[in-house]
This record gives sequence, C-alpha cells and structure tokens, in this order.
Amino acid sequence: MPPTVNRPLRRKVSRFSKPEKRGRKKDALEKFIESDQTVIVSSLNQLRYNILCEGIKHGEDGLCPYRIYVWSILLRTEPVETDYYMHLLQSGKSNSFDKIFNDSFRTFKKDQKFSKKVSNATLIRVLNSYALEIEESPDTGISPYVQGMNILVAPFTYVSKSEPEAFALFSRLLIKYIPTYVTPNLSGVLNGVKLVDIILELVDPKLYNYLKSKLLTAKIYALPSVLTLSACTPPLAQVLDLWDFLFSYGVHLNIFFIIAQLILIRKDLLNSQNPMMLLRQFPDLDAKKVIKLSLSFIKIIPEDLYDLVVRHTTDETVTEQINRYVT
Repeated sequence: MPPTVNRPLRRKVSRFSKPEKRGRKKDALEKFIESDQTVIVSSLNQLRYNILCEGIKHGEDGLCPYRIYVWSILLRTEPVETDYYMHLLQSGKSNSFDKIFNDSFRTFKKDQKFSKKVSNATLIRVLNSYALEIEESPDTGISPYVQGMNILVAPFTYVSKSEPEAFALFSRLLIKYIPTYVTPNLSGVLNGVKLVDIILELVDPKLYNYLKSKLLTAKIYALPSVLTLSACTPPLAQVLDLWDFLFSYGVHLNIFFIIAQLILIRKDLLNSQNPMMLLRQFPDLDAKKVIKLSLSFIKIIPEDLYDLVVRHTTDETVTEQINRYVT
C-alpha cells in the first residue's frame, strides 16, 4: 500500500497536459480528487474505498479523463519537469535501445484501440528515457530494460495525456513499487511465480496437484502475468480496472489476481488432458470477478505468508523464506 504523507492531497497536472473541454459533467470521484484534501490518510482511504465500491467510470475503450490523476495520487508520483524529460530525450540512444525498438512493435499489436492512440515512437521514447535514467544511476541495482517492460509501460502511455506523465508513472512504479521485478535476474518475478504455486496449493489443492501432475508449475505458465502485473492478458480496459485496484491496495495483490484467473477456468483445466493449451493465453479478463475472488483468498492465507507476498516486490531477502515454503 502506498505510504502516507502528511501534506495536502491535490491533483497534479503535467505542464504537457491538455485542458479538458468545459461543460463536461464530472462524477463524484472526479470531484473528489479535484478538491483540497487536508487530511491525507483519510483522504487516501476514501479514494481507495470509492475505487473498491464503484470503480472508475470509463467507456468501452477504458479511457477516462481523470484516471491519470487518480494513478498519480495513488502512486504518489510527482510531475516530471519538462526540462528533465527533454534532457533524457536529447541524450540519444540507451544501451538497450535495440531491444526496446524490437519489443515496441510487439506491444498490444492486436489491440486496434491501443495502436490508434499510442504510437511505437511514443513507446520507444518513454522506454528509452527510462533506460537512460537508470544508466545514469547504475547503483540502483535495477536493470535499464528487461523484456516485458514494454507491456508495463503500455497502460501508462494509453491513459496519460502526455509522454512526461507516462514516463513519471512508469518510472515510479518500477523504482518504488516493483524494483525486484526489474533486477537483471528478475528475482522478484521468480519469487512471485513461487508464491503463485504456494498459494494455489493452499486455496485449491486439487487444481494445484492436477497441474503439477502435468508438470505445470507457475514458472511455466504465470511468469508473464507476474512480470506485467497481468497486463499481458486482454482486454486493456479490464487491465486498467485491475490496475486501479492494485495501485489502491498494493501491487502485490496481482499474485492473487493470477490465482483467481486460474480458479475461474478451474473446470476446464481439470477436464483438459493438456491444460497448457488453456494457459498459453489466459481467457479475457473480467476485472470485477477477478478482484472479488481474489479478496476471498486473502482471508485464508497465514499472516507470515501474506507478509512475504507483500514484500516480494521490493525485498530480495525474502527468497530464502519463500523457498522454505516450496520445499
């Protein structure tokens, strides 16, 4: 869960943002985030509660004029200075540029709404800027680029009104909330797939044992979903709804989201002689069902295990403790 800070909660707008058209009717959540909130803890709790109960209203394309501001508040993201982003753009190609360039053309290539709104050039610029930022701070222990970052950056570029906004949120997510996911050895991701196996065995031992009998561990079928916070599974509009919840209550909850997706196709998996055929691409997301089912799992997880789930996105030292559960 994002840390609390004693300062006013205000909507932050990048100077690259485009002004909204006047006359558009604003819903209760939008009015809330635009109002001055003097008590940060209660205000954030109210915002999270609103998202839990009602969600962020949007069209079929998933777009909402104020979602970017909600994410900025939840992730506690400061606006990026234009001069700083321009400095990165003018710094040329990062050492990861070729990988970024190749991966950008594979990003949501089947999603016409995404392709219409976000160009490959935008993806490349934001990812390359992030890689340059990390290269300028080599002591962070974070990789400038790993495959899958192109999927992680995509929702930010889709909902943002400018590249600096997308860059700021993307950088904040990786550096602050999932740094172990983007280390050179992907330690957090590998711990994440172990946790999927551990928790699946707790909540549904029959399904876990059946998949295991087919030599299917989470490392084989769930690694992309862990690495991308489930953004690899369409449709994008439902991914955005899942991310609203993750940014509200903690990105670690994606582990439970993945298990929920398995439980939702439990019958088909158990009846399949080759369940990997069903797991190569998870069925289309239904965010409400996934979130509701995920919350039911949390109640039956031991506190020490839940603590490992919370910490695995930021703390590499949990590996040994997680391995004890595996063995």
